[in-house]
Amino acid sequence: MLRFVRLFILSLACTIHGAAMATPRASESTHHFRCGGDVEMQVWSLWDTEVKKYLLHNLLDKRLIEKGDVYALYDFQTYAHNAVAMARRCERIPRLLEIADLINKAYDVLRPGSLLSAGRRWICTGGEICNEKNQLLNREVLLCSSQFLGIAASVANALSLADRPLPPAGEAFIVATVKIATEHLHRWGNQKTIENLRQAAKASPENVTDGNFSLLFSDKSLWHIAIYAELSGIAQSRKQGQVAAITRQVTRSSDYLITLLQLFKHRVTTRTLVNNQGTRVMVADLDRGFWRLYPDNRYAGYEGVEKPVVCVQAINSTSNAIPRMLIPARSVAPRPDTGWDFSHARRLVHALDALSRNWEAVQTVFKLPRTHEEPKALLQAFSNNLIANVWNGDMATPLFSNYWSGANGWYRVAYDNGTGECEEGSPPYSMSESFATGGYITWARYRHEIGALGKQLYGMVVNDKHTSSVVVSRYYSRLSEDTEATIRALNRFAFFSTMVGVGIE
Repeated sequence: MLRFVRLFILSLACTIHGAAMATPRASESTHHFRCGGDVEMQVWSLWDTEVKKYLLHNLLDKRLIEKGDVYALYDFQTYAHNAVAMARRCERIPRLLEIADLINKAYDVLRPGSLLSAGRRWICTGGEICNEKNQLLNREVLLCSSQFLGIAASVANALSLADRPLPPAGEAFIVATVKIATEHLHRWGNQKTIENLRQAAKASPENVTDGNFSLLFSDKSLWHIAIYAELSGIAQSRKQGQVAAITRQVTRSSDYLITLLQLFKHRVTTRTLVNNQGTRVMVADLDRGFWRLYPDNRYAGYEGVEKPVVCVQAINSTSNAIPRMLIPARSVAPRPDTGWDFSHARRLVHALDALSRNWEAVQTVFKLPRTHEEPKALLQAFSNNLIANVWNGDMATPLFSNYWSGANGWYRVAYDNGTGECEEGSPPYSMSESFATGGYITWARYRHEIGALGKQLYGMVVNDKHTSSVVVSRYYSRLSEDTEATIRALNRFAFFSTMVGVGIE
């Protein structure tokens, strides 16, 4: 095996003022945020000194290989995917090969399937999250595998488009990734799954009557769309003799992709908003109204300062703290427009990027009907929604609501992931950090305000003035000088890489 809606257009004066606030210091080049500029150099410096070592030793060696903790795969994608996208934009093939080498280590611990369920897979045998209570121990955790294959397929696609010959290890990585990803997709996209997705596509928010997950459009489905898109791009980019073979592998489960795309199309809600200049702009939401009863989101309508739940330690007890309810969920009316939260919605960044870059290949390889919407139009509409409904409208102190709909209530109050840890929940604006690390700033290509916000936040983080450091410490704590060095490096690595090569000046 290989190694390796608010009104969202500010007045012209406000925009100019915000851009001026975010202007780099005089010593900085006008090419600061371009490929080859200072910020890209900062990204690779973080990679060389902190991030690569952490991904290799802490995530892959210690957690995945030694403990069998597949949530290391989840974290790998979270920290590294933005840099993969930057490396693609800046054509850094050697860096992509370094990342491919790390991904190969994860391939080495795939376990074989069985006669009843063919195909290799990652099995969770340890770590903090997988246990008997949540029924994840000794099982495949679909989200972790899907998320990791999302970044793996993205790296393989970028390498397949290299304008120079790849070393044998690079070519082998592409072949291995196509095989491993298609094995997973064929198994995941069985007939039962396809039928369930078709039924979900017929549903409306009113059909959701409890917190059950069965009718929701999940992030796993979005990752599967992204993987298919990257694989179709690889098929189109390979040498003529390889195209047919790869296409056969990828399209064996084409019904699954077509069904996923149909469900996605049904769950994207577009609306027209009119700003104070009278301009009509389309905004997009995902699964709007479907998540209003989901337990994680039951407090989306509560934006108070008082904690709904507090964690208390029992007297003379060494066990975990337990939740004490102060504001019962039944006393909070569900927000009827609640869909995805702002943190999980970051999956849209990489999934829509994959679809957009590979759209012609997806249509050709899978012979899609022309009724599917052009991804670039969706990217514009989702970018519009970020500015209209998620951003707080303050250029000087940019904060972002907890939900994609614009709801800013508490998230995951008394959340139970099976570990026994007490969780009080996330208060309003606590997901603002997702704007920095979630990849959203790459949408500056569709809305220049997003780039200006990223630039402002970058200045707040690296200049660390007193007024901004208070905001950074509270709302962007993992980027702050106050946090532990490795955590700060990992999150700045994810943040800074979104700023490069996306048109920010």
